[in-house]
Amino acid sequence: MFFQSLLLIVLVVSIFLFTYNYFIYPALVIYLSQTRVNEHDKLIKEPENLPGVSFIIAAYNEEKVIKEKILNTLQIDYPKDKLQIIIVSDGSDDSTPDIVSQFSEVTGMHNPARAGKSAALNRAVENATGEFLVFSDANNDFSENSIKQLIKHFSDPIVGAVTGAKHIYENEERESSAGDGLYWKYESRIKKAESHLGSITAAEGEILAVRKSLYKPIESYKVNDDAAITFDLVKAGYRVLYEEEARSTEQASLDLKDDFNVKIRMTFGGFQSMALEKKFLFPPSSWFAFTFVSHKVLRWFAPHFLILMLFCSLALSNISIVNLFLWCQIIFYAIACYGWRNRSAKKLASWIYVPMYFTYMNLALFYGFLRYLKDSSKVEWKKAER
Repeated sequence: MFFQSLLLIVLVVSIFLFTYNYFIYPALVIYLSQTRVNEHDKLIKEPENLPGVSFIIAAYNEEKVIKEKILNTLQIDYPKDKLQIIIVSDGSDDSTPDIVSQFSEVTGMHNPARAGKSAALNRAVENATGEFLVFSDANNDFSENSIKQLIKHFSDPIVGAVTGAKHIYENEERESSAGDGLYWKYESRIKKAESHLGSITAAEGEILAVRKSLYKPIESYKVNDDAAITFDLVKAGYRVLYEEEARSTEQASLDLKDDFNVKIRMTFGGFQSMALEKKFLFPPSSWFAFTFVSHKVLRWFAPHFLILMLFCSLALSNISIVNLFLWCQIIFYAIACYGWRNRSAKKLASWIYVPMYFTYMNLALFYGFLRYLKDSSKVEWKKAER
């Protein structure tokens, strides 16, 4: 009887935490953001004399996309004499450095030795001349007004960094396009609300503007460089904001297996950040810590909640309402398996694709957790095919 009661408590708590993370918390912050006036909005203005900006791209073996990235960057609406473009291609053994050298408008930096992305970013910042840094990936396209939209927020002195909105190109030939697109639309609503109320829980490293004076070199062992920047600024008393009009758009991974590796690295970095910042986050006594735990930490533990729900439902299947919940789970995962086996179809129906994508990505999150437990000091990064 005691064991059954314990399992029932675990089941209820798991359901609540999962529901809270995916539905209750987003609804809460969105509601609060709509009821509160943001004083920062009154301080937003595009400066009359635009400041110098150093646009930094870390490009490791990006010969397939780097030319298009440079052309896209040159089309951004920002004074050319105020925009320094730096591309660091450290460790690249393809033609990336040669392609970069063809553009006189770009400062190319190349070191044959590969020391990791953080080291590349630190080296680029050392050579940056702009008052503000804008970090970007090699495979994304910036909207024409993106830099101005990011920079305008720095008229408020309490703002340390501003991140833009990540979008995914619609492409039926790429398996993760629909799932990634839906996920980032969902995340955008949460980030917008968090930004209105204080700071977002994590910046997007592919479109991120930072005051150069506040940038701290990122330790090489840190996996999520954007999370490191966010924590440094928030702990120093600055806000990290979200600007949805500054758009970064990229192609989704060619197939879900590439997305799997991306999520593994993301989750590994998440648990690393949580461990490194445990004194700041636990107990979640500040608003930022509360939002970080609610949004990020519980998301990384979502696979654990799903496993506990299934296990407890099986053990308590003699209870009618639990048995009904068990069959709902079985049907959901059966649909997911069917979707996986037929994912090569031209286009899966949403009621098949969403369970398949959701299940597969949570498997990736759980595998990332296991990889962190196995060796928290490093994670191998398998770059997605372009």
